[in-house]
Amino acid sequence: MENILQQTNEQPIKLTAEEQSDYDYLSASHPQWAEQFKAILLTARDLVTKRLVVSIYRENMVNQGRQAQIINNTDLPFELSSNTGKVMKMDWPTSRLTLYAPISGFHAFDRIDMDGPFYFTEMDKPETHQRIMHPEEVLEVILTEAPKFKGASSDQFSDDMMNSVANMALALSYQHITLKDDTRAMFDIIAHASDSYLCSEQSVIEGHPLHPGAKLRKGLTPQENIQYSSEFQQPIALKWIAVHNDLVRTQTLEHTYNETLFKNFEGLESAFNQAIPSDEHNHYSIIVLHPWQYDEILERDYAQELDAGQIKTIPYETSYYAGLSFRTLMPKWPETTPHVKLSTNVHITGEIRTLSEQTTFNGPLVTHIVNQILTEDPLFKDIQASGISELAGIHFYHKQDQGDYQTERSEQLGSLLRENVYHLTAPDTINIIPSSLVVSNPNAEIAVINSLIERYQSAKQTESFEAASEAWLAEYAQALVDIVIPLMVKYGIALEAHLQNAVASFNEDGSLNHMFIRDYEGLRIDEQQLNDSGFSSEHFHEKSRILTSKSTSVFNKAFYSTIQNHLGELILTIAQHTQESVISENKLWDVVKQITQKKFNQMQADHTIDNERLADIKHTFFDETIDYKCVTTMRLEDEAHDYTYVKVKNPLATE
Repeated sequence: MENILQQTNEQPIKLTAEEQSDYDYLSASHPQWAEQFKAILLTARDLVTKRLVVSIYRENMVNQGRQAQIINNTDLPFELSSNTGKVMKMDWPTSRLTLYAPISGFHAFDRIDMDGPFYFTEMDKPETHQRIMHPEEVLEVILTEAPKFKGASSDQFSDDMMNSVANMALALSYQHITLKDDTRAMFDIIAHASDSYLCSEQSVIEGHPLHPGAKLRKGLTPQENIQYSSEFQQPIALKWIAVHNDLVRTQTLEHTYNETLFKNFEGLESAFNQAIPSDEHNHYSIIVLHPWQYDEILERDYAQELDAGQIKTIPYETSYYAGLSFRTLMPKWPETTPHVKLSTNVHITGEIRTLSEQTTFNGPLVTHIVNQILTEDPLFKDIQASGISELAGIHFYHKQDQGDYQTERSEQLGSLLRENVYHLTAPDTINIIPSSLVVSNPNAEIAVINSLIERYQSAKQTESFEAASEAWLAEYAQALVDIVIPLMVKYGIALEAHLQNAVASFNEDGSLNHMFIRDYEGLRIDEQQLNDSGFSSEHFHEKSRILTSKSTSVFNKAFYSTIQNHLGELILTIAQHTQESVISENKLWDVVKQITQKKFNQMQADHTIDNERLADIKHTFFDETIDYKCVTTMRLEDEAHDYTYVKVKNPLATE
């Protein structure tokens, strides 16, 4: 079949191998969907190109953050529309090309958003212009200008973008079909769903707002992608195995490991007893598996243990649904069994998403510490925020395995149980993952957060949306600040409280009821500070990446995830809904500044906090510039765990 879908004014669209695979599958099984996939493909490519170009500027890749020019779109040698009337111009001297990107907005932390379509012109022939058809074209220019990035990492990054584009088109086309005749605001869709929380997770179609690999699902067939990714809303039958205790390491918050599972999953104990002889019940522990991992990995890498009877299957199944995080699954209300975080050998947003040994082992340990602090320290009294407990974790561990082989086998066979959010939320609340707050129905075009503020404005009888947004944000930001900043300052615990790692529970009037922070895998802990605060780290896993001696790493984790990512995306989205977006955004950041300053002043009255430490953190928090995590540079440099930063202007800076 000819792999040309449609003709643009400049050139035809040729399918990549991944796009072709998706299109062929859809053509055979869902012809209507295939046609929509075809129609939306260029949009999907532009969305990934946008993330790449924004990253180039913001991360100062190849010096473009300093050298790029902002010009009027009327000064271009060809016609190019722009919401702001401004265009980003990037010259690439080695390639003899100029890139033009329409600017859609100017925001805090030196963020300039851009929208497609994007164009190249030849430097020697500025009157010529060629539409950029795929982000791969931009990557090729980067590698021409900066050959130091060429290598295995850039090859992988290229493959990742190809995959991300195809998956973006798959997701967008599915959304278009399912919402074709639905003109409700996305908030109304979520609020009236049988399970508002699950619906909110499934509504985040475009993934990470800044990462070029936002929709990466490498390793899946089109059919598997549709079956297992959250946006397609398919039930997933979890698999259960029993592994001999000589081959596992476990950790629990309370009870024994198996008791925790039996307590939370009705009928599991009976199924376990059926699979394991009665005299061996105390010799085996249960691991939950993703069905993809069960089908693709178990027999391939654990055949010897299966043959020896050290791993046995358990005849127990329960239907779960994928959340925004591919490997975190949950039941649908009214079922309230635990959420499960599972290992999958699938490449997602930059990494193979197996489950590290430290994650399964440390989760309950960190939970115990955090819960004790929140319960006993007066700093956290009467705040509207808390953590979501990690109840039990397990991973495979064969003592005879060595080196990387040991790590691989341990990390791809493990599971972590997390408390179901419905056990924590108040009745009659609407529970939403904050990632969905910036989402809108393409047919209604009002983000969830702005619907909430309009509801809040009506209930509080506030005179304007702008005034309501400031009052609403003050309550929301207060909850985040109340838990994140004191934990970091006093105990050295930096929660990774970004949009995906929280659950926001809202009242009927649109106001925040409670903020829950989840997922302790990516947090950072200043080990010495934790120890000095009276908590031991000696029982943490020996491979713990969360423990560090680098105070900067701890600060950046808390600031980036909470302020830059979480509040930054929300403020941007609110401001775009106002008449004077730049003015509105500045006022909203002033709200956050006042709240954080007040919190630091409150901590100064706590005599158990070291004054010098507090002053140092406060200085960094309100400094003129702040570190920004370079998501694209890190990928090209193959630095998944050692973060790369650039300095950006800080909207919280004190004058």
